[in-house]
Amino acid sequence: MGRFEALDWIAVIGYIVFAMSVGIYLTKRASKSTNDFYLAGRSLKWWVAGTSLVATSFAADTPLVISGWVRSSGISQNWLWWGMAVGGSLTFVVLAAWWRRLEVTTDAEFIERRYSGKPASFLRGFYGCYHALITNTIVLTWVLLAMLKLVRVILGAEDGSYDIYIVGSGLILALSYSFLSGLWGVVVTDLMQFALAMFGAILLAYKSIDALGGFTAAQQAFAELPRATTSIMPLANEEGLSWNNIAWWSQGFGAFFIFIGIQGWLNKNADGGGAGVQRYSASLDENHARKAALWFNIAHYCIRPWPWIIVGLASIILIDPSALPVVNGAIDHEAAYPMMMAQLLGPGLFGLLCASFLAAFMSTLDTHFNLASAYLVNDVYRRFVRKDAPDKHYVWIGRFAEILIGIIAAVFALQADSISNLFTFSLSLMGGLGPALLLRWFWRRANVFTEISALATSTILTFVTKSLDFDYPFSYMVVVLGSLVVAVSVTYFTPPADKDTLDRFYSIIRPDEISKPHFFAAWGGGIALIYGLLLAIGQFLLGGAFITPLVIAVTGAIILRLCWHKCIDA
Repeated sequence: MGRFEALDWIAVIGYIVFAMSVGIYLTKRASKSTNDFYLAGRSLKWWVAGTSLVATSFAADTPLVISGWVRSSGISQNWLWWGMAVGGSLTFVVLAAWWRRLEVTTDAEFIERRYSGKPASFLRGFYGCYHALITNTIVLTWVLLAMLKLVRVILGAEDGSYDIYIVGSGLILALSYSFLSGLWGVVVTDLMQFALAMFGAILLAYKSIDALGGFTAAQQAFAELPRATTSIMPLANEEGLSWNNIAWWSQGFGAFFIFIGIQGWLNKNADGGGAGVQRYSASLDENHARKAALWFNIAHYCIRPWPWIIVGLASIILIDPSALPVVNGAIDHEAAYPMMMAQLLGPGLFGLLCASFLAAFMSTLDTHFNLASAYLVNDVYRRFVRKDAPDKHYVWIGRFAEILIGIIAAVFALQADSISNLFTFSLSLMGGLGPALLLRWFWRRANVFTEISALATSTILTFVTKSLDFDYPFSYMVVVLGSLVVAVSVTYFTPPADKDTLDRFYSIIRPDEISKPHFFAAWGGGIALIYGLLLAIGQFLLGGAFITPLVIAVTGAIILRLCWHKCIDA
């Protein structure tokens, strides 16, 4: 703890006081009803909802993972998640507006809006438990693990002697104001957390560049690194195209093809994802929901990752692999980021960056505590256990559900060792459900068994591919395509959804109002905007040609703007 000085403690404690003050101040407002506790009264403006979602989507784990990928596999490894902008664009084109029209609390509630009967009730309850206790718990686990790795470096406690105290303190801190103020406290603190976390990331990137002799010198130093490390786009596989070679699909262009063509829009967040649905449902209206989704996608993919990538590149030059800890016989490249903090930042600035990590950490934990609680209360307890209690009763049940989920995540975090492995496992486990999540919006024939069979197949194939040691993302392609075949086959062998239920559902979301040419043009324009801007910023920072991708981004923005109100009436 000697690394911390007075200024560092002031920065960290100042942030903690701010977060707790917000929680206490908003307690009364959040306690009025579940609508306030879980959806902030459905009153969020686009920039609040979108920024909250950006803050939620990265935590202490994200800089560690991304800088670790840059060190071990190169910048192009980020297409593992950059590819998801393909499906993300579909969200701000139509899906965010449709979620707002449905006025659900969680995406699990969607099931009984789209389907009917006992199978639908079963699936809603199952999703409520599954998302609360498994998918959200996995996220909470890797976020806690990342904070654990960071604090170990800061405290010099790599032997794990303080692990239980680190995890326990983090849980208590994040739970305290989430417990009190629900989504109101989450979104208000998220605004500060996003600003502080981005400032900290940019600060460390600036210090990294300065340590290399300035911007021009850093670009020259990066140019001397292996091309496989600095290339934004993946390089061609050395063995060339080979459709029946598993290794070809797990690296280079083969992996890129899967990231863009399959995982990019057939994934667990194919139609918005739990946290996204919560923010869109909490937005002021449909147009605010779409704008929130647009701002999230731009900030998430184009702006946020580059400071972390710069630090990762600089760490290759400034930190020798022999200085990194070894976990399970392998070098832990994820530890390079906190080592760069300790190496480059002095008193005050070091504490400020630690506060920014704490902010990012809490912004993710508080959302997933609140969201997991919403699943348990809205889709399990209120739906099946006690249907007619006062709203304040459900708020208190939800608060104690957060504590339960926090304890489960803490136990798993103390046993885990790799953030990246948890991330890819989570993607694969739910990946096969991705096609069903889109089919249920656009294909009337889809029924409840489409989703049940897709999820079951996805789970089974995830463990089968893992037991066969299939490399990622080849394993992901097997899971998704296998689940798609099973889900479509099961759909045709089972009865269609109830017509009256379907008619009510489609009368709410009104897909018939879509102009298909404008819909596809807006989707394509959105993709061009995001990827053009992502590549333009990256090329500029690395000293490459950035004009062409910038033109693509501007063209995409113009097309999206022209089609914004024509592809859907919102």
